[in-house]
Amino acid sequence: MRDRNRTVSVTMVRKVEATTGAVYAAWTEPRLLARWLAPGADTVTSVTVDLRTGGSFRLEGVNGDGKPYAFSGTYLDLVEDRRVALSWIYDGPVPALRGGTSIVVAELRKLEPGVTELTLTHEKLAARDAAEIYRVSWTECVGKLACVAACDEVAARPAGPGERADFFSDSQRDLQDRFGSRKLADRLEAVLVHDHLSAVDAAFIARQNMFFLATADAYGQPSCSYKGGARGFVTVADARTLAFPDYNGNGMHLSTGNINETGKVSLLFVDFERQARMRVLGSACIADGDPLLERYPGAQMIVRVTIESVFTNCPRYIHRMSVVEESAFVPKSGAETQEPAWKRLSAVADVLPDKDKHLAGQDTDLDKTLNKD
Repeated sequence: MRDRNRTVSVTMVRKVEATTGAVYAAWTEPRLLARWLAPGADTVTSVTVDLRTGGSFRLEGVNGDGKPYAFSGTYLDLVEDRRVALSWIYDGPVPALRGGTSIVVAELRKLEPGVTELTLTHEKLAARDAAEIYRVSWTECVGKLACVAACDEVAARPAGPGERADFFSDSQRDLQDRFGSRKLADRLEAVLVHDHLSAVDAAFIARQNMFFLATADAYGQPSCSYKGGARGFVTVADARTLAFPDYNGNGMHLSTGNINETGKVSLLFVDFERQARMRVLGSACIADGDPLLERYPGAQMIVRVTIESVFTNCPRYIHRMSVVEESAFVPKSGAETQEPAWKRLSAVADVLPDKDKHLAGQDTDLDKTLNKD
């Protein structure tokens, strides 16, 4: 006979590249909870929090099928930067998750500067099928949490000596004054610049199959990179978060290395067919365990961008061009990904990564393999 008092639990331990303070904030601030506490295609629509022991919380959302659900409960224990414990009640369309109250506990431990060990336990679950659903869901959510905590930590860092506090730098202001455009610049900032994506912005991004990515290393050296994929390859995770895949490239890791060093990025989207462009400024982080990896065959990592500013630019100098065809090298599900000709160059034959050793060749014409000649 089944023991009705017996319960099951789920426990996972993850290393998060962020401080304990940033991870604690991700667990307790509504604006951050809304960005990670939603597995798969779920979307959070509302978060209310009474952050105190005995206080209540409620999170509402819709799943990938558009069906509403909610989680609610009470804070059982709060130790700043160390522990969050809460009761957990599910109200939604999944029968296995309904009925009864369970307990969620997040324990935070500093491993080294900027690195936190998160131990997540979801206990007092009534059945093993519920535990398995939560195991998968929490795995996806914690992947998002790691990016949210890391990105928000960079974005929230106060301006230090020599760092600008407003949208324009001192040098930009000097040039505006020289050419009499300060008032115009202020008006355009007020009208065009915002800190989140509108529905029109999101639709614009969803139509694009390329953008330019600007980053800078710790020495201030900038780098600009072209990023291409299938149309819509940049995911609008929410109004303040973009995500895109890091595909196999030339192995130099200039952009991703810079992101790991400084976290600051600028994205320029150009629609050459409609002659329109949009810029996104923000903070980025990289994860090789991000749940979005499943959406992008062939991706090595996922880059998530927390938006700080987004604005549309004057389109007057954009040349009108049309797409002849998307690159045949973009990875596709169920199809073998083509390899670039430059990997057959004799100059790199002895230094190719192990997975590419079979591509080594004797070609010598560098310009031809890079389509320059």
